[in-house]
Amino acid sequence: MIWAWWLFQKVETAVCPTENSEVLVTSGIYRLTRNPMYLGMVLMMAGVALWFGTLPYYLATVLFFLVINQFFCPFEEQRLISTFGEQYAVYRRSVRRWV
Repeated sequence: MIWAWWLFQKVETAVCPTENSEVLVTSGIYRLTRNPMYLGMVLMMAGVALWFGTLPYYLATVLFFLVINQFFCPFEEQRLISTFGEQYAVYRRSVRRWV
């Protein structure tokens, strides 16, 4: 997560998904996954769920993943297609959403 955030800061583009991106970051961790920040959050939540080992933590992790995957990612992808067009389409075809 920190590496992904740092890459955004390095090229001075928006981290917040509702802000306009000016640069399409495809290097570093973004060569492996299109959503390293979300992936990091899901993995941290899964770690907490494993640590406590109770159903609410597992459910929260699964629910968070489903909401991110079904709503946030498609929203962001539409914005990126609108902003970067074919450049993002090529990137999207070559790098998986998660891993």
